[in-house]
Amino acid sequence: MAREVLTVCLQPLAPGAVRQAIAEAIAPFDRNGEGKDLPPGEWDAWWMGAAGREFWIKPGFEDDPRLIREYEPARVSNAHVIPPARCSGGPVGLLDIDGQRSQAAAEANTLWREWEEFSSGFPPARSLDDLIAEEPEATYLHAGPAWHRYVAQPVMRAVLDDHALQARFGQRAVGDFSVGRERFVHRKAYASLAHDGFLTLDGKWSAPNSHPDHEYAEAFNRYIDALPPGIVLVNIKYHT
Repeated sequence: MAREVLTVCLQPLAPGAVRQAIAEAIAPFDRNGEGKDLPPGEWDAWWMGAAGREFWIKPGFEDDPRLIREYEPARVSNAHVIPPARCSGGPVGLLDIDGQRSQAAAEANTLWREWEEFSSGFPPARSLDDLIAEEPEATYLHAGPAWHRYVAQPVMRAVLDDHALQARFGQRAVGDFSVGRERFVHRKAYASLAHDGFLTLDGKWSAPNSHPDHEYAEAFNRYIDALPPGIVLVNIKYHT
């Protein structure tokens, strides 16, 4: 079973009350719940914070007591110190959402240029999506011959044969970059904030598999952009 990151949306609350508020918000999705009529749960254990998935803090608000700096490692050996300009969560008005997206966009722009330079030395390639569409029995989970055709292309052979290149560009590089620079950068900026799931104020649990391809991050960012400044966002890690 996996450990994943959930962004929980909460009504304004007093400092120190966040743990109880999270527990109450996610309780309906507890796999340990009793009763034969309960729907399948989403988690069986959870921890405050998520290492490396912190929110940025707006400059000048680093000492605000409403910020949530709690972090609990899922394992004792997983030590992690949250940087001073980061937090596990807090009121939307204190979080530098735009700055976080802007930095991700700048990094994506650099990555785009690197891919353009790298891939220019190979014959044009087709995306995995295109090849799957040509195979009647192929799916994303079971691509079959489409996957073999995809990875046989020279540019993808080069990427997949080099761990550093694979980590940099990803297994679906051809399709990811083929959408064009502007769309690629936009997707990366929005994906920098959207993780494995988010829980809305009205108690709806949303995850990538509940949206068409790439629309999950769009939906998440639209949702948090529309929140009043007092609404609290907090990232937690949970065990599925």
